[in-house]
Amino acid sequence: MAINLKLIVFYDNWCPMCTNIKQRINRLDWCNLIQMQGIRESGIENKITVPLEELEKKMYAVIKSTGKQVSGIDAITAIAMRIPVLFPLWPLLKLSSSLGLGQKIYQYIADNRSIVPINKCDSSCHIK
Repeated sequence: MAINLKLIVFYDNWCPMCTNIKQRINRLDWCNLIQMQGIRESGIENKITVPLEELEKKMYAVIKSTGKQVSGIDAITAIAMRIPVLFPLWPLLKLSSSLGLGQKIYQYIADNRSIVPINKCDSSCHIK
């Protein structure tokens, strides 16, 4: 019996860094195991049970075969496990997650990223 390794990754499509990483993942995903889903798209609430406020804070991924949700460094680890050129990083990511250091580094990066609401800015927007 084959194991289904497909993964749905929920990323912030208003974040330039996140969209850049999404493009890189798409290029490296030779096995087509990862489906990227922007959290700012309509209908997202039907695809994951995590509230938008949480999705805005960190990346989430759902393992399609089990429905298990992982987030932060564990989502990055799940991605690395499915991309052949990133697989060598998997043990290091898994260890950093187990020690708690990986999640702290991930959260620092996530907290300091930019959000640019492309074509969604109105008169209350402070972005010029």
